[in-house]
Amino acid sequence: MNHNRQPQAGRLANWLLSWVQPNGAILGFHNRSAGGADSYRWTDFTSDHSTWASPLLPSIALLLLQRQDAKLERMLLQLVRFQTSAFQEDGQYAHIGFQFGENETFSLIYNAMANISLGLTLEYGDRFLQDEEKAAIREAMEKNFKAIDRIYPFGTKTISNQEYARVWAKLLYVRAFGGDDAMLEELRGQLDNMASHYLFSGLPDPDCLASYRCDQDKSSTEAGESYGLLIGPLLLAYRLFGDENYLKQAGALCRHVARSSWQDRNGRQRMHRIWNRSGRKWTKIVEPRLIAGMGLTLFSIQEYIKLKPDSELLAYLDDCDRTFAYYQNPRGYFGSPIGCYSEAGIAPSTAWHSHVLLYFAAKPTGLHDRFWQELHDECLGESVSVLLGNSCIWMECGQHWTITDYFGWDPYQLVGRKDEGRSRRDMSCVGGERAQPGQFGFKNRPIFMKTNEGIYCMPGHAEESELQLSSIADVPYRGLWN
Repeated sequence: MNHNRQPQAGRLANWLLSWVQPNGAILGFHNRSAGGADSYRWTDFTSDHSTWASPLLPSIALLLLQRQDAKLERMLLQLVRFQTSAFQEDGQYAHIGFQFGENETFSLIYNAMANISLGLTLEYGDRFLQDEEKAAIREAMEKNFKAIDRIYPFGTKTISNQEYARVWAKLLYVRAFGGDDAMLEELRGQLDNMASHYLFSGLPDPDCLASYRCDQDKSSTEAGESYGLLIGPLLLAYRLFGDENYLKQAGALCRHVARSSWQDRNGRQRMHRIWNRSGRKWTKIVEPRLIAGMGLTLFSIQEYIKLKPDSELLAYLDDCDRTFAYYQNPRGYFGSPIGCYSEAGIAPSTAWHSHVLLYFAAKPTGLHDRFWQELHDECLGESVSVLLGNSCIWMECGQHWTITDYFGWDPYQLVGRKDEGRSRRDMSCVGGERAQPGQFGFKNRPIFMKTNEGIYCMPGHAEESELQLSSIADVPYRGLWN
């Protein structure tokens, strides 16, 4: 594992940008490790754009605030053009399936995330966005607001993070373009309604506020990764309306996340999954848990600290930074999950990782020269990168990626390319019409043996010293198999 105390944000950004297409789509194999789902499990094989990856847009806008970069600026404009033009016929955004791939065409949260990202991009990118892009963002948000309010009227979806996300997006719109008194009162009323139906104190202590996931089910809380979607709109409401109650709610939600955290077997700070209630007793569920999923919640906690300094929360962010650093692969992505042993727990989703970059890019200390050196370092993607898991392995090199198996096993053998919106099962060993096209071939793929004592690299397939290797397996990596 990596023993740096700070994560290498430049390498993460470099890796994320390697998935961005010339038309502005952000490709990636998207997974939900806490639920074990991905497009492969839904027989969709999509590795296409996802609106859940849209926080990459405000991340780049934040970077451009710190340093002028012509390449990044061109990329941001293309990303905005793609996101503001990719719609379904009913006014919902296209590509809202995330772990379900293109199977899913209905989703409030994945529509709302695109609007949040566009709104934040406006806030951070006002200086360098052209009038054309600003108008496109406004038109896209207005069009989508009409669609989601029609398809998912407020209060009918009954999922806390989704309703808060809708409000956050509309508040960002108001901040950018203004709103009449009726709209502002409606949004304040919705926030107050959410507090009365979802938020409750005492978990894990009286200084904290937790949120039920559904107002019709009081036995389960929101997942730790979702609290950023609650904290964000409350902070913006405080800034817009000056109501201290919103800031107090945000702070109590931040403390719930920090005080619900736990340490994994490597002594690294992790975000909890959920709390479940049986009778009067609440039980904290900690696994499966996704490191990259922490990004948006940490971003919102960090924004709270900017408004109201808090030493406890700052220490929590420092602990999480050390967790990111410990589990970061030299290529830049993270060995994210604990407690998930399938392919859904090994693939580094660009969508989740874009949330982490937003948190890094918004740090008040800014980014140093090393970040900018690594951001555009083309050599980082030339070596084979390997993430060892318990049941399978993630590998990538250049445009190629694979979820592959240990020696003697073949349940996965998924292959894909960073410039292709579909992945597939490697059928080269059987041939026929289902064999993948030649451009999917991953040449000189290293092979690893897993035993009860450890994991070994099989000789004759790759130079071990040239691999960018990290592991989240339960047994140690022990080098070459002799």
